[in-house]
Amino acid sequence: MLAARVAWLLHLGAALYLGNLAVGLTAQLRGTHFGRFHHWLYALVFAAAIAAALFAWHPALLVTLGALALLPLTKPRTPAHPTLALVGALGYLGSYLL
Repeated sequence: MLAARVAWLLHLGAALYLGNLAVGLTAQLRGTHFGRFHHWLYALVFAAAIAAALFAWHPALLVTLGALALLPLTKPRTPAHPTLALVGALGYLGSYLL
């Protein structure tokens, strides 16, 4: 089955997403800046999410892709940024649970 062979893309995407979420949360709580690293990781997370959506298809991943597409429109250190990041995480969670 093709889906089983590419499931690692879903796991990789989810792991990268959670890693970037942790970096952002750390920056938020400690008041530090991981600017370039966080943005580089964001690009990698977005690419992995696209790959997961294409090859390990699950409709819940559209939530993640939508959140990732909207994140640059929000400002860091505002409630919208981490809220949208958590909404994106729900897409991965949905892909595992639904």
